[in-house]
Amino acid sequence: MSPPALKVSWHAQSAQDALRALDAVARGLAPEEAARRRKTHGPNSLPRAQGRHPVLRFLAHFNNALIYFLLAAALAAAVLAHFVDAAVIVAVVVVNAVIGFVQEGKAENALAAMHRMIS
Repeated sequence: MSPPALKVSWHAQSAQDALRALDAVARGLAPEEAARRRKTHGPNSLPRAQGRHPVLRFLAHFNNALIYFLLAAALAAAVLAHFVDAAVIVAVVVVNAVIGFVQEGKAENALAAMHRMIS
């Protein structure tokens, strides 16, 4: 049994209307009905997101148009023998990538902790 198509979004319905549409009751499903629905629809869980390899996650921070312009500016500065300027630009780009990598890692850890807590 799949939920019927509704004109109103689920979140905008009253609890009674949602229960009626799902053929459920407020006190919960009987164990037999829950087992039947689990067999039909699968477990009531969110799929686990695939993590990316840390190197790919780090390199993804360089995939940005602004970063390309900064690296082109660093190359132009190096060609013009402004090595200090080129080094500063490259350092800024690398520091930005490192900070983004660390923050993304912290966010992934927080999401994993929430996922463990929910399940």
